[in-house]
Amino acid sequence: MVTLDAIQSKIAKLQKQAETIVEKQTSVGLTKIRDLMARHGLSMADIEHFIGKKRGRKPGKGVKAAGAKRTVAAKYADPKTGATWTGRGRAPAWIRDVKDRSKFLIEGSAAKPAAKVARKPRANAAAVKKTVAKRAKAATPRKAARKAA
Repeated sequence: MVTLDAIQSKIAKLQKQAETIVEKQTSVGLTKIRDLMARHGLSMADIEHFIGKKRGRKPGKGVKAAGAKRTVAAKYADPKTGATWTGRGRAPAWIRDVKDRSKFLIEGSAAKPAAKVARKPRANAAAVKKTVAKRAKAATPRKAARKAA
């Protein structure tokens, strides 16, 4: 039967072997790095300068950082329970079936009752119609050629 002392001595011996292997591998890696630096004429200052460069997009520009969430002020509040809702996402049960939500608006919030706004017609609607007509004309011979084939 193997004793605990024997197992612990084997563990210590294996750990020493692992440490020597790690030291050997790191020294080989460092020599390769030193040789590459000498071959290309690089110094530590060059490496530090390269590592110091910021790569990619700057934070806060363009796309939001992953996991970053904005907090939105509540626009609606339930007078009975005090529960609030931002107006985004699914409506909670206390306001879901209400036709006029303006009763629940929080004073001072940026929310205003939604007014129906008529869309303005496009300024170049005539040009769009002409383009559509030209495309339809150009597509007609192609369809006929496909059917004949």
